[in-house]
Amino acid sequence: MEFWDRFKNYSAVRRRQKGLPAKWMMNNTGIRQLKLKFDFTDNAAITGIDIETRNEDRRLELFSKLEELRTLLEKALGQEMKWELDFPLPNGKSISRIYVELPGKKIYNKDDWPEIFPFFYKNMLKIETFFKEYKEWIRD
Repeated sequence: MEFWDRFKNYSAVRRRQKGLPAKWMMNNTGIRQLKLKFDFTDNAAITGIDIETRNEDRRLELFSKLEELRTLLEKALGQEMKWELDFPLPNGKSISRIYVELPGKKIYNKDDWPEIFPFFYKNMLKIETFFKEYKEWIRD
């Protein structure tokens, strides 16, 4: 909880300075199955886009739409992303995930936080900005 509270404060200050709402878009994308996500694996901090739905056809449709925008999305981020149609979650559920990662970082290591905060902030700001621009095209 301490990590997320500190990151919330870190990003809220910076977002307000840019004239943006303090809160990230995250689950409020306007596309129920698509979420912008901060997360950790066992050995990396990641940020990106998750597509979560039991409707396999809808998941494939959204993933394909985003793949059509791949060049533009990666150009907006200034780096290549990982594209996984079937990304297994710890609970056994499979989602689609498009993300960038900061390897070797753990949420429980406070010494990693000074690197994770700007990584999360910088990349999610670019993903959120990109998503807002292409949201209607993705949804339709």
